[in-house]
Amino acid sequence: MSDVQIALLILGLTIVLFMIIFNWLQLKKTREKQKKADSMRRQHDPLFDKNFDNPSELDNFIAHEPSNHNVSIDFLKKHLPGEINLNFESVVSLTLNKTSEARVLLDLDITSYLRDLKTSLYLRKDDGLWATGEAIDENYVFDQILLSLPLISRRLDIDQLVKQKFLDLIEKIKQHLEVNQIWLSNEDIIESTANLVPFKRLINKNFLIKIQPKTDSSFHFGAFQDFFNKANIRLFKNYHWYFDPKVDGQKMFKIMNLNRQPLKIDSDAFIQGIIVSLDIPSTNNCIDAFDEMTNLMNEFCIKLNAVMVDGRNKEIDSVYVASIKNHMNQIVKEMEKHNLIPGSEQAQKYFS
Repeated sequence: MSDVQIALLILGLTIVLFMIIFNWLQLKKTREKQKKADSMRRQHDPLFDKNFDNPSELDNFIAHEPSNHNVSIDFLKKHLPGEINLNFESVVSLTLNKTSEARVLLDLDITSYLRDLKTSLYLRKDDGLWATGEAIDENYVFDQILLSLPLISRRLDIDQLVKQKFLDLIEKIKQHLEVNQIWLSNEDIIESTANLVPFKRLINKNFLIKIQPKTDSSFHFGAFQDFFNKANIRLFKNYHWYFDPKVDGQKMFKIMNLNRQPLKIDSDAFIQGIIVSLDIPSTNNCIDAFDEMTNLMNEFCIKLNAVMVDGRNKEIDSVYVASIKNHMNQIVKEMEKHNLIPGSEQAQKYFS
């Protein structure tokens, strides 16, 4: 070999040796960082806390194989869909041991359970967003299920049959999927529902006022029609609604005939009165809606020579209206105390 070839060989060997030493040092540094990170994580993980000796608390942690991490009750509660309120729903979490496609659930024909029980089904994978309703198709991949049974719904009276059907739904899913089950709230469905009865009675209020002609047997059609041509009174699903003048598309209160049926406004109609209805729990800014409602009713009474009366046909005065508003304020405060906002997605789910 020539001197040049020998020099190039030595140079190549030197570079290779340098790269080996450099990679070894980098690997050693990375391992030291990983050990330090693991140590810090264990200090903050209750599963490695020496003071975490309560077996019942350890039961709150389950192995979540798909992502190889631990999920606690507290973690699940902090990452629920926004429309779930644990105070008013019986919520169970089912965590799969491996991912699955939604067609497995759809093939179980659980739609009737969800419909009859007014129950919400939520799916997600790892830490992604929860999907429900039409967002779930047969190819949707998930490893977590939430089932939520509302306990204060207007549309569902909770009894032993409802409780059993909800439990049957859970068991039906567990028979076809390997899951770890955790109750997040109100496992004792009947007792929890009984405890919520006073609250439901307090807030489940629909404020109704009847307006009728002072002297005539019916309203004059021309004046009546002109009043209902107001920009903020529009038809929605056959009923006349007053819409919030400040928020586009937001309904405030409903206007019906005396039989609480859709109002028919034509020249042949014999309108002896109307009913104005404001549903407190399902109405956004219901105090503002009440003010808009009383202003509209006063205007209506002036223009059509009418009078506001209660259910016993007793005339309503300003004192009565003020007492109703005060009672509404109390209801709103009680709802807010329980993190249930009138007109919110949660309230709509229970009371719409």
